[in-house]
Amino acid sequence: MALPQIIPPQQTAFIRFELDHGDARRRKKILQDVSRMYRGGARFNAESLEAIETTIDGLLLQSNQDRKVVRWGLNALGQLGRRMVSDNPVKLALKHYDGDPEITAAGIAALSTMYSGRLEEVDQFRNCDPCLRTLAALQNTDPKFLDLSSVRIDIDKADKEILKLALITVGLNKDVDNLFHPRHSNGQIVKALGTYPDDIVVQYSVWAIIENQKLGMHDLGVNTHPVDVLPSNVQAKIMQLVAMREHDHDKRHRIMLDGPYLPHAEAREGMAKGLLTVYYEGLEGITLDWSKQEAVEYVRKLLAQHFARFSNVCILYEEEALKLFAANPELRDHLLLGAEGQPLYRRLRMQDLRMGTADLFGGEDEFMQSIKRQGKPEKRAIKVLILSAAPKDADRLRLDQEARDLKEKLRAVERKVVTIEVVNEWAVRVDQIQDALFNGKPQVLHFSGHGDIGTLFFEDRNGNAAPVDAKAFGELVSLHADSVQCVILSACFSEEVAKAVRVHVKWVIGCDKSIADDAAIAFSRAFYRALANGEDYEKAFRHARNEISLHGMSREADKYKLI
Repeated sequence: MALPQIIPPQQTAFIRFELDHGDARRRKKILQDVSRMYRGGARFNAESLEAIETTIDGLLLQSNQDRKVVRWGLNALGQLGRRMVSDNPVKLALKHYDGDPEITAAGIAALSTMYSGRLEEVDQFRNCDPCLRTLAALQNTDPKFLDLSSVRIDIDKADKEILKLALITVGLNKDVDNLFHPRHSNGQIVKALGTYPDDIVVQYSVWAIIENQKLGMHDLGVNTHPVDVLPSNVQAKIMQLVAMREHDHDKRHRIMLDGPYLPHAEAREGMAKGLLTVYYEGLEGITLDWSKQEAVEYVRKLLAQHFARFSNVCILYEEEALKLFAANPELRDHLLLGAEGQPLYRRLRMQDLRMGTADLFGGEDEFMQSIKRQGKPEKRAIKVLILSAAPKDADRLRLDQEARDLKEKLRAVERKVVTIEVVNEWAVRVDQIQDALFNGKPQVLHFSGHGDIGTLFFEDRNGNAAPVDAKAFGELVSLHADSVQCVILSACFSEEVAKAVRVHVKWVIGCDKSIADDAAIAFSRAFYRALANGEDYEKAFRHARNEISLHGMSREADKYKLI
């Protein structure tokens, strides 16, 4: 039998902080997380369990407590509660909230755990609906200890509280076969309840699929297209489910592209929660820009946690996490939480303690680093601003892979003559172009995206294509000609725009035809690698074209023009 996984100290400290200092929403969410972790086999150490169980008991007994906090506190105690500690607080909460069916069900589940299913010993439940009592107890109790004869559920006639309880039981994978109907599987009934005329029941039907690994997208009864016409609570669960469980990559990516633009914060939060355990190639093209435009702090915290958790597989995430940690104190707890167990965690802790003379992890302070730098010549530096745009109503581009490949190649240069500082701006809107240039002041301006004759396509506020013509883009470059030395237009049919820009800067690279993604990726990595090795712009251009040819794409190489 496998030993339980002990919840790490950083996560335990975060849970205790949220329970002690969070508002009702934060407390509810952390109690949900505790319940989920315990169901997954994780456990607190003995000292932490004592403190957290006592804190939850206290929350139950606070006057005017939020009912969702009470319900989820009871759910958490159903996982970790001990009879000698929590029996009386649970019973007092049930007495205080008598008549609330959700709190009653959560209390039954908690006491069923503490009494090993012997609910007949609890006087408060003797007049309770036998079906409700059994369904609630099933959440935490082995069916062999319960009388299941009272469980008969007709979805056309049953009270919605009974349906919600049954869906919870299915979601927790504590159900018995054919719980609803002798001739229909539980999955078939979950799908049928996806069209039930009650938003909360529909929400629970989606939640059951999220939680029960035996169920899948084929058990979903809700039409996911378009998502934004659904109630916000259902949107949230749909976005979480698609992020976590949709195996059709293209379908998942299409829905994820729309997620950051959903008007309800609850829906965007659902998507961000789903992404806490998910990363796939290309996702950073959505999430990095989303993080910059997201107005709701808690959603930004979830995205920061996502970046940190997957920093070991995505270089761009690692860089973003470090930047967010330095600039946004309110995100630091979530960044540390996501980074726990990753190499990034040590870097964040060192950054957190950088004002000391030497941190606990063996790092050096800035004084010692400056001593080491004395006597070393400063490298020449070139700042590169890459403006990326992939409108959702246009063909998908592999811009994320281009950026990732470039970062890896620059890191691999052993003896850098020139430091190449790359700043990526994702999903750039027309109203963000000037800001990016003012803030970045680059020597190299690089556009990566879609183009047509005389036109580059950025994005509008809805993520759709927004054209910028050659004259306007050329004028933009002229206004920043004091810093911009070279412009690269990695877009199809961009030669005409390149000619409009050439009037203002010496080095301009464009393409006279449609270009392949693989060629664009190869060009970028080779061009900047050559610059890092000390080559000038013309020589770097030749290296980049040769890189494409070496990969058997000579015709693609010929499409790139140095104007």
